[in-house]
Amino acid sequence: MKKFYRFSTTLLLLLLSVGWSWAQYTVSGTVTDERTGEPLIGATILVRNTTTGVVADLDGRFSITVPGNQDAVLVVSSLGYISQNVNVSPSLTSVQVRLREDATNLEEVVITGLASTVKRSNLANAVSSVSAQELVGTTNIQTTDGALYGKIAGANIRMNSGAPGGGVSIQLRGISSLTGASQPLIIVDGVYINNSFQRTGRASVTGAGGSNQDDGANRLADLNPNDIESIEVLKGPSAAAIYGTRANAGVIIITTKRGSAGKTQVSISQDIGFATPLRLLGVDDWSEEKINFFFPEARRPIELERYRQAVATNTFVDYEDYFYNNTATLSNTRVTVNGGNDRTKFFISGNIVSEDGTVRNTGFERYSVRANVDHKISDFIRLGVSSNYIRSNTDRGFTGNQNRTGASIGYNIAYVPNYYDLRRNADGTYPINPYFSENPVAVTDHGINNSVVNRFIQAFTLDADIYKSANSFLRFQLAGGMDFLQNTSLVYLPEFLQFQRGQANPGDVLWGKQESFNTNLQAVMVYNWNLGRVNMNSQVGLVRLDFNNDGLFTRGSGLAPGQLNLQQATVQEINQQFFSEVQEAGIFLQQEANFEDKIIGTVGVRWDKSTLNGDPNQFYAFPRASVAFNLANFDFWGSKTTFSALKPRIAYGETAGPVAFGATFTPLGGTNIGGLLGSVVSTQIGNTQILPETATELEFGIDAGFFNNRLGLEATYYIKNTQNNIQNLNLAPSTGVNITPSNEAELENKGIELALFGTVVDKPNLRWNTRVMYWQNRLNMRRLGIPTYVSGGFGAALGTFLFAEGIAPTTIVGTPADPNNPGGFTIWGNSQPKFNMSMINNFTIAKNLEFSFLMEYRKGGDNINLTSFLTDAGGTTNGWFDDDDGDGIPNGRQRPPAPFNNAGRWVQDATFLKIREIGLYYSIPKNTVIQTFGNSVENIRLGASMNNAFLFTNYQGYDPETSTFGAQSVANNVDITPYPTPRRVFFHITIDF
Repeated sequence: MKKFYRFSTTLLLLLLSVGWSWAQYTVSGTVTDERTGEPLIGATILVRNTTTGVVADLDGRFSITVPGNQDAVLVVSSLGYISQNVNVSPSLTSVQVRLREDATNLEEVVITGLASTVKRSNLANAVSSVSAQELVGTTNIQTTDGALYGKIAGANIRMNSGAPGGGVSIQLRGISSLTGASQPLIIVDGVYINNSFQRTGRASVTGAGGSNQDDGANRLADLNPNDIESIEVLKGPSAAAIYGTRANAGVIIITTKRGSAGKTQVSISQDIGFATPLRLLGVDDWSEEKINFFFPEARRPIELERYRQAVATNTFVDYEDYFYNNTATLSNTRVTVNGGNDRTKFFISGNIVSEDGTVRNTGFERYSVRANVDHKISDFIRLGVSSNYIRSNTDRGFTGNQNRTGASIGYNIAYVPNYYDLRRNADGTYPINPYFSENPVAVTDHGINNSVVNRFIQAFTLDADIYKSANSFLRFQLAGGMDFLQNTSLVYLPEFLQFQRGQANPGDVLWGKQESFNTNLQAVMVYNWNLGRVNMNSQVGLVRLDFNNDGLFTRGSGLAPGQLNLQQATVQEINQQFFSEVQEAGIFLQQEANFEDKIIGTVGVRWDKSTLNGDPNQFYAFPRASVAFNLANFDFWGSKTTFSALKPRIAYGETAGPVAFGATFTPLGGTNIGGLLGSVVSTQIGNTQILPETATELEFGIDAGFFNNRLGLEATYYIKNTQNNIQNLNLAPSTGVNITPSNEAELENKGIELALFGTVVDKPNLRWNTRVMYWQNRLNMRRLGIPTYVSGGFGAALGTFLFAEGIAPTTIVGTPADPNNPGGFTIWGNSQPKFNMSMINNFTIAKNLEFSFLMEYRKGGDNINLTSFLTDAGGTTNGWFDDDDGDGIPNGRQRPPAPFNNAGRWVQDATFLKIREIGLYYSIPKNTVIQTFGNSVENIRLGASMNNAFLFTNYQGYDPETSTFGAQSVANNVDITPYPTPRRVFFHITIDF
């Protein structure tokens, strides 16, 4: 009997416990916008401390099952809105949730690892984010890289040229390397894409010099900015350490748009516009008095005759106006299709860009198609696929440097007085240019500088839920992709050009074919679990990267008339051929811990090896650690009316920069020895002990929210040290070689980044959101390791750069000599700005009218302005013959500082204020749309905008941000007759069906 009693009691308790575990109740409700009352489609509703969650439908409605029969908390969130905690219980199962817009972006989800995310309010690093609205919501930006101007605190951005097709250099938190471009790693939907500055061959044909003067575009310009959902910028090693070997200069993570469940939505957009030069400098007028002063006595009679003939026939030509001041037509057509159901979602887009340049016979065309598909294979397995094909065709013309061959507009017209007419004759011939080596009108009409790019980017992500319980889950993710890029370039100067006719083999053509094929694959296990009141997120994974590049440049001279075919050239040569294969592998671990959104910590480490390193089998470790304290979430905080958030944070991380391909080998060059083929050892010897450049960063910050997070503040201070910087070490002549790459230098970057943002005005008929950013960076060469030297630019007479311990390598020095200074020259300036500021403003008026603008101010930073050097030499600088000090010597012959013959004349302050973007848009009220079109049209949006609207500066160049060497890390502030930056004006219409 006792046994039966015990058995009955046990069975009863078991049944009760099972019945309790099966107990549950259902909560239903709606989620709407607090301000407009519109339903928030796709809002997420989660039961706190569980894995249970649902998504709101098209009407903002939801229904969720809460496990157990106890009180619970629902966490309701939506992108762009402040999350809200809602208490529910078995007696309270119907709720109405109204979310308020998140002006401070604290609810924004930020990527923290290769397979995890975190809310910005819990983030321990200063990660900059640019949303789709910020990227292209104000105006139409030609290329993705150009859309980042003024939107990232800590970024120093320069144009390689104002030519169509873009070309931008981005440096994050100063300089990370003394060689190369020091450009960030770019990742698109998980694919490590090629963003290298690719050679075109223009500099070889024009005589400008190395390929770094090719005036080309980096290949981020291929992406359609309107396909992008968000961009996250990991600016330093403390945030980017999980990316290891290639993250020294930061990481830019681009996420493209995905489909959403519901009715299929079709959107058609058309932008039509025009472009004119943002700024022209003007040219100096000539007179008989100026001619008698400028030209030597023997030349004066013929110059006076030419001048008097121009006066008689009124044939003065403003060549700057003639070449640059043309109106270009711009067009951008986009179609997107978005939709799906609970199992399959899709986003499909097509884009055609057609833009002329403000210089004749230049332009940019891009055709792109994208298909992003997400499919739920089962309740536990999900597959996401992204496919993007791009074809672009760019004619960049002939601007920049050219070393007296004549194949550059600005270099030529610097020497041509406006009384001599170079325009084409009635019979189709071109006048001889007696002032320089070429007629730039003929070059513009008949020269070709063209690049055609075909590109295919493919990404995939496969997620599998291996285990799932009420408060934990184990997920496996396999992700990767490929980036195939083919770039065909053509540079052609026909045989009838003035300069070509003087050559032994007139007519010059250079064909280039470059291909790159990048693949990456990563496998990650993510385990999310609770340790008491602490939520733990663990990651472990493997990464494999493969980069393959090959190129072939062939050149022919002595072309048959009208021919571009190399077989029609008298002299044929292989100008350059290269192949490279690089393999890298990595292992990473990361552990995140979140104590009730109060204390959030992360530790992690990545080990990488690369075939570029001296020892390709050695793994290098890159650790990271960070912690943040959300003080306002602690019980002691009290009222949050004024201070609604306060989060001090600290982070540390290490990264590396890859060794240049071939640094470990001694190259052999082909030669002819006695009529037989042979090889000659290069004067540079490889270094099998070379190490990757490494960086460490310590970052301190504090984030604050005010007035219920209506306003926000981010403040960050960082110290970034780069070790093992690679430089060439000069060897003793007895070795038989000259140089070898070595790890010697150490750089230090220290900086401050501040951002204040939020909603200034929030009324029913007026909302004003603003963001003000300030950043500065100080650079220092902590160790050089080799003797002090100068390098870069065009030598000490025109301004060059000093590499010495205790001095920033961006320091500009030049003549006259000064033995008291390191390097022996006078210090004239520094290319690093003192600070940058930007301000973004968005106004919503009466719900339907939107006005936005972006402005940026840069204080300090000097350019070496060799455009002024050339125009002064030719007597064409605007105001050249003025005499400000009245000493009888015109300004063009004695630029300050005294004694007027030093490099300081060309080192100019590049301070500027630029209104980068202005946009005004009107959304036609829905009632009007329905009355006019019925249910066939959902929305119509009209607008007008400007890009590069206004520039205010005392700098005597077309744009203080343009550089002939824009892709270089140090000498990226040398200005030589660039393609002028265009001001772009657009009219927009978007129709949603």
